[in-house]
Amino acid sequence: MKVLHLVRELGDDRAISTLLRQCEEGHEITVVLLHDAVLDQLKEEGCRVLACEDDVRARGGRAGWPTVDYEGVVRLLFEADRVICW
Repeated sequence: MKVLHLVRELGDDRAISTLLRQCEEGHEITVVLLHDAVLDQLKEEGCRVLACEDDVRARGGRAGWPTVDYEGVVRLLFEADRVICW
């Protein structure tokens, strides 16, 4: 199952533990970091991690992840079987 996680808060342990568990279960996980979460230092561990381009720019322009614009986020929403917002 393709699952998209939209993570907005820096250090959201519940979101991270949930998506990592889903990776271990064999789901195709994509994580989009939004707002302050773009500053997070996640370990990918089998999932694709992206950061919102505008949120990265608003926080100094540095991200450890590939970026995606809003149109890309919308595309990911429609490609996913399930979307979870944190």
